[in-house]
Amino acid sequence: MQYQVTDQEKHLAKNPHHIFNFNVIVTHLAISQASLEMGHGNPYYFILVPLISSMVIAYLYFHQKVVAEKGSWFVSAHWTLAWRRGRNLLISYLIAIVVIGISAILGDIVGGGMMMNDFSESDSSTSIIEKIGTFFSALVVFFTVLYNFLQTGISVYDAGKGIIDSKIERFCPRDMTSNSEV
Repeated sequence: MQYQVTDQEKHLAKNPHHIFNFNVIVTHLAISQASLEMGHGNPYYFILVPLISSMVIAYLYFHQKVVAEKGSWFVSAHWTLAWRRGRNLLISYLIAIVVIGISAILGDIVGGGMMMNDFSESDSSTSIIEKIGTFFSALVVFFTVLYNFLQTGISVYDAGKGIIDSKIERFCPRDMTSNSEV
C-alpha cells in the first residue's frame, strides 16, 4: 500500500533497513571471518556472530518503541518491519544453538571412531556428528540471513516510494494521525 509521506519520512523509514543490512554484512561476513582466525578453526568462536548481531537487533527493537511514540506511523511501521526481520534472525540463531548443542552432546556420547580432522594447526579432530550439526546450523542461519537481506533491500526501495505492506498494521496499528493512503 502506498501512503502520503514527506521526503524526510522516506529517508527516516530507510534507516532501520540500512541498520539491519549493515548488521548482516558486518557480523556475518567480517566478524565470522575474524572468529575463524581467532579460533583457529574452533566453531565455538562463532558465538560472537549472534551475540553482536543480537545487540544490533535489540537496538532495532528498543528504537522501534521510541519511534512508535514520537515518529510518524509510516516510519514506525518500517522500524517494526526491520525489528520483525531481526526477530526471524534471532529465531534462526536459537535453532542453530540448539542443534549445535544437541550435536555436541551426541558427539560426546558416540565419540570414538566417528572423528573428522579439524584441519587446524594442532591436528585435532572433532566428532563427525558435531561437524554435521554445525554445518546444518550454518545452513539454517545462512538461508535466514539471505532471505531477510533480500527482503530488506526491497523494503529500502519501498520506503523511498512511500510503500509498505498493509499487513504490518497487525503489528503497528494505524490511528487518526497515521499517514493517509494514496
